Amino acid sequence: MKQVFQILKWGMLLALTVVVLAFTNKKQDQQLVQLNQINIEASVDEFVTEQIALEYIEKHNFDFDSVVLSEFYLNDLEATLLSHPAVKKVEVYSNQEGVMNVKLEQRKAVVRIKTTSADYYLDEDGLEMSLSRNYTPRVLVVSGDANPLHHEDIFSFVKTINKSEFWKSQITQLHFQEDEVILIPRVGNQKIHFGTLTDINEKLENLYQFYKQAMPLKGWQTYSDISLKYSNQIVCTKK
Repeated sequence: MKQVFQILKWGMLLALTVVVLAFTNKKQDQQLVQLNQINIEASVDEFVTEQIALEYIEKHNFDFDSVVLSEFYLNDLEATLLSHPAVKKVEVYSNQEGVMNVKLEQRKAVVRIKTTSADYYLDEDGLEMSLSRNYTPRVLVVSGDANPLHHEDIFSFVKTINKSEFWKSQITQLHFQEDEVILIPRVGNQKIHFGTLTDINEKLENLYQFYKQAMPLKGWQTYSDISLKYSNQIVCTKK
């Protein structure tokens, strides 16, 4: 008798579960999708704002007011947002009421490559990134003969100077002459001949000591050119 009671009990629970699932599925068949919130992770860049993301979604013909939850594919919305050139990661999730939420992380530009034939950014992963009509970040500019073969060296240099507030503020531009580089400083009007982008830490340390020891004595307007091309020495040209 006890065994029969247990069987009846489990049978009732199973039937109740089926009813609840059926009710939920029916509700989802009738529930229209609503886009509740687009959450942009905090960033110094503003390539993608909530308004830009909404406009991008609308541009790709997502009509939330006419689509029921059971027919909406979250992966399609994620894929669409990921196709935006400034978007790095996307997570889309919804509840049973059809309320949709989007969590978005944008890419971060670290350097701008601006030559006579190209104009684009490298992001924090060293990948090419298109310019934006909505936002222009304040980053190091690379000009002259720079090309994709220099990307790895440029990215290594940028990572090095971004570790120092002094160098990040002082160096504003890299100008390539074939494979050699001239640094353009913010303070001082000298051309700093860096040579190739090798021995970066050593050359920057030599330049820092020159700034610290020689410049206060000689004056910031004394030299027109400073060369770091030679190992363990600095060669200067007076104006």
